[in-house]
Amino acid sequence: MNPLGIALLFCCLPMLAQEPVVTTLPSGVGRTEGKEAVSRIAYVRLFLASSVVGPAPIDLTQPTLTVQCTQNLKGKFQVELFVNFGGVTDAAFYPPWRPANAQDLFPPRTEKVNVSMEFLGYKKEKPVTRQFEKVIAPYGQLRYNPPSGGSRNMEEIAFYFQYLRALPTLHISGDGHTATFATAPLLAQIHNEPLCRASGL
Repeated sequence: MNPLGIALLFCCLPMLAQEPVVTTLPSGVGRTEGKEAVSRIAYVRLFLASSVVGPAPIDLTQPTLTVQCTQNLKGKFQVELFVNFGGVTDAAFYPPWRPANAQDLFPPRTEKVNVSMEFLGYKKEKPVTRQFEKVIAPYGQLRYNPPSGGSRNMEEIAFYFQYLRALPTLHISGDGHTATFATAPLLAQIHNEPLCRASGL
């Protein structure tokens, strides 16, 4: 290998090492876990593609529902829900925004999107429209915007997992796209994850 190739290899090793390994479980759910190096937040991320094909490697180019359960250094647990409508293959964990310096007072603004969630099963519930936000990274991912001064939502996302347990097919529409997810395998895996159970799921 020429000197330039060697230099490029060593320069890119840290970046490659940060790429998460997504394990596809027999149910078809993808899974990653770890502890982020700077924030020291422990996390588990579960991925459900709109078309589940069993133990074959999960296809993250499809519309994907992601459940992220975390615990920070203070012991606080949190659960978050992300959705994308295809083409978002970055499965990495991104920690919450932190100021870079004393002048960095406010987090960057994110675009808000109204998303319709329809829960289907033995009966049909009226769709609910809630606010999601377009996260900065990875591009193309929408995150349920939890209740706060910057959110119109009144319920934590854990509230809607109660709906899913009774009506496990989730139809999502927003930002000009639609996707449908059969969430039973995702719900079963959540039950097996201590971080998710401690987060209120």
